[in-house]
Amino acid sequence: MTILPSQINDMLRLYSRFSSRDSFLSDETFPPVDKPEDAVDISTEAKKQEIQDQTKMEVMKKIKETGIIGKERV
Repeated sequence: MTILPSQINDMLRLYSRFSSRDSFLSDETFPPVDKPEDAVDISTEAKKQEIQDQTKMEVMKKIKETGIIGKERV
């Protein structure tokens, strides 16, 4: 398939025309769209498990930082 220089030039002109028009019309043409929020309901057991997991991670992080005796590690 052969692409002629005139075709390339036409495409560049078309692109520049639409790209300049896009920036001009982008905010005025399309109203802002509100994105729906994702709502997730989890069971009470799952909430308890999540809290336990978070607590375990915090305790393990604290132990790694300070050690079992409580002295800060360097």
